[in-house]
Amino acid sequence: MENKRKIMRVAFVAEESLNYFISIFVTSTFLGYLLAALGFNDATQGIINNVATLSCGAQIFALFLSGRKAKRTVTFAMLFSQIAFIAVYLLPISNFSSGAKSLLFVIFLVAGNLVTNAVLPARMVWLMRSVDDEKRGRFTAVKEMISLAGGVIVSMLLGNIADTYRDSLGNPTAEYYTICLVALIIMTVMHTVSLAVCHEDEVESEKISVKDSAKSLLKNKSIAKIMVIDILWQISLGLSTPFYPSYLRQELSMSFTVITIITTLGLISRLILSPLMGKIADKKSFTYSIMLCLVMQGIAFVGVIFTAPGWTKWFYVIYSCFYGFAMAGMNSGSLNLVYDFVSPEDRTVAIGVKAAVGGFAGFGSALVSGYMLEQIQQSGGVTIFGVNLYAQQVLSFASLIVVILAYVYINQVVRKMKSVKSDLTLSSSSEM
Repeated sequence: MENKRKIMRVAFVAEESLNYFISIFVTSTFLGYLLAALGFNDATQGIINNVATLSCGAQIFALFLSGRKAKRTVTFAMLFSQIAFIAVYLLPISNFSSGAKSLLFVIFLVAGNLVTNAVLPARMVWLMRSVDDEKRGRFTAVKEMISLAGGVIVSMLLGNIADTYRDSLGNPTAEYYTICLVALIIMTVMHTVSLAVCHEDEVESEKISVKDSAKSLLKNKSIAKIMVIDILWQISLGLSTPFYPSYLRQELSMSFTVITIITTLGLISRLILSPLMGKIADKKSFTYSIMLCLVMQGIAFVGVIFTAPGWTKWFYVIYSCFYGFAMAGMNSGSLNLVYDFVSPEDRTVAIGVKAAVGGFAGFGSALVSGYMLEQIQQSGGVTIFGVNLYAQQVLSFASLIVVILAYVYINQVVRKMKSVKSDLTLSSSSEM
């Protein structure tokens, strides 16, 4: 049995890495290339850049997957979503009209993200069963290090290829999309194999009704409390970050290569700090590690507030590095809070619902900030103390305020909560 768990942990790392590599093609900078090539304006690009956040709402389907076997559903769902992402890269070199390309692009992108997120809670709970509780922090840190190291290579290669194969307008050519298609197909096959070799415990066959899952969710106050963290975090990101790619390319006039290098610096920062954040989480708590992440994210937003055309455009490097530092512990911390404060039978539902609510909040904030972006751009910016600020700088200040609120909330509420482990320990002691 232990040998199976070891194999599963190795496959888990491979699966997570490959899934991350594929996501690089359809998020942030590289998604921006596609959006620009298809003719979407800044505000629309920002909203579409936030599709992944909205798609987190699909994790509400965890209510239907709780207590059911996950392997078959997860494997086929992930294959479907990755085929949708492959289709996204087929569109720019297809013969469809520009209107049809734009419509199909949104359909495929949304479908791929929705399906990926719909099975994410079940996938995480299934694969995390191979990891001992006392080693969760270190394992997730190592897993993240490996995927990030590979992600740095993938990002650098993609950026270099995009700069090599582009037309007179600066948009990637057919050769770029063909190379991306081949890479995506290979990684999709490898990802499917990595899921196929993971075993599944028989205990997962016990079914729990949607009604029972919902009742359990409503009774659990811990889920509601940790859900607030996801809501505030996603709002802070949704208010400003979807509009950064267009800001870098247009107002700051950065080339694909420069943007990729800066993005890679962020990935390296995340890679360097991941092991330390894992150790801090195991030694102190995941709550403490998340508070550290929020401090670093606050510094990141300050960096963008001072980023403007001219020599101050390089302040964006501060954002990239400190965002990387924050992400070194934020994702694993958010996931592991569920393991700290929610009982095992409620975890699939908890992961799904909190991500869904956070996703809706993030997308809603992106819609609001998209309108604000257009208004600020039309008025020529905002002048404060004689300094003209671009829309992205103003929105970054709003994001900073939300991050501060999140820090205060965790310090005042979440730090005072009792973990599931504490309750179990007390229960065991009383029985003795």
